[in-house]
Amino acid sequence: MPNRPSWRFPVSSLPIIDDLSGFAPTAILIGEGQRADLIWTKGEFLTLCHYLLNGNGPTDFLQVYRDAEGSPKFVKSKRACMDRRATWSWDTIRGQTKSKVGIGFYPTNPEGQSRWGAMDFDGHDGDCARPRHLAIATLQLFRRQPQFYLILATSGSRGWHLFVLTDEFYPISQWTLLLKQAAAAIGAEIRSGHCEIFPNEVHGTARPYGIRAPGTWNPKTNQLGAIVFTSIAPPLLQKIEKKEESPFLYHSPTEAKTVQLNDNKSFYSGQEADWQKQFAIIQPSTRHSQLKKLVHHIFRQVGHGVARANADAQYQAARVQPKAILAEHLEEFEQLWSWTTEQWRAELSDAEREIFACLGSEIERDLFRILKSFADYAHCQRIKDFPFPVQYVAERLGVSFQYVSKLRRRFVDRSIIAQTEPAITNRSAARFRWCL
Repeated sequence: MPNRPSWRFPVSSLPIIDDLSGFAPTAILIGEGQRADLIWTKGEFLTLCHYLLNGNGPTDFLQVYRDAEGSPKFVKSKRACMDRRATWSWDTIRGQTKSKVGIGFYPTNPEGQSRWGAMDFDGHDGDCARPRHLAIATLQLFRRQPQFYLILATSGSRGWHLFVLTDEFYPISQWTLLLKQAAAAIGAEIRSGHCEIFPNEVHGTARPYGIRAPGTWNPKTNQLGAIVFTSIAPPLLQKIEKKEESPFLYHSPTEAKTVQLNDNKSFYSGQEADWQKQFAIIQPSTRHSQLKKLVHHIFRQVGHGVARANADAQYQAARVQPKAILAEHLEEFEQLWSWTTEQWRAELSDAEREIFACLGSEIERDLFRILKSFADYAHCQRIKDFPFPVQYVAERLGVSFQYVSKLRRRFVDRSIIAQTEPAITNRSAARFRWCL
């Protein structure tokens, strides 16, 4: 047993692992785990991804995929949105996508803090028993610390991943020390191919390596990880989701979740609800072309969620059975939407592009795009400003008008728009001008 350290973290800091009483290195788990979609719902998985994002921006995560040559890739996202990638990763777990992807996250943020750490026990030398033994031993160690929430999963290969989660953020230096103590306690050597910790020790301004989310697809083996143990119960996920409404560093992408329209409610589909008729799939082999026309037509008019609902309804109402399944149809929608977004982004001025990149949630980016369209139309009409009818915009975003009012104030505070005329009750909406 290691000597008891002579120093202590502050009371609010992570504990020191030095009590090995009751340690059970020979503990045995029954079974080898289950797929993530048999453990969590889609909403719980997406909430967990938001938690693992660590308060970073919506594009600050790890993309996991295979390139055109079939080689596995683990790269930091540049423009892809975490919400969409997490959904795609979930569809991959469910076997509902043609192109497989995974997703990973970084155990740090701009403040040099994290609310989770992880350990990766590898079996690259062919020894499957050792990583399993070490992972279970570490699980036993952390289970005696009630302030931790744990997820033990296979890595989709011979390895095992243990995630250790906390309610609050802590400096990554404390996480590194904690995980090193755990590795020493179970006799694991921290080195590549044997045991790796996240966050790892870094030098200068380098950031710790990222790790795939539990249960996601491994492009090296084309296998899914399996969830073996989790204490991330629904009450904790609800607690995480509630905390995201007052996020650590930025306005979280989940902050509009409680006011967004759900799948059982109506959604905006044109002023006369005519988009479903205009872009209906009524002839064989026209699904893709109709989807492409739909995306091109509505991109500047509605938010991503409302657009996806239109694409879903387009497929469901097809008069001829498409060859593609719904998941493939929606995957194509996401690809078309991303491509169109890139084309639109290229049209922005440097000032607009800079502000757009700083927006923290998908709803904010959707509103920015719609208001930019309003401003462009006003400019074409040689009008100095444009109306901002809150209820009308709320329908296009799929959120409540109260939330749009909140976003409008936020856009004014950021000098994106400025009010030129107040609203007149039952007569006209407030008018604004584009400031960028």
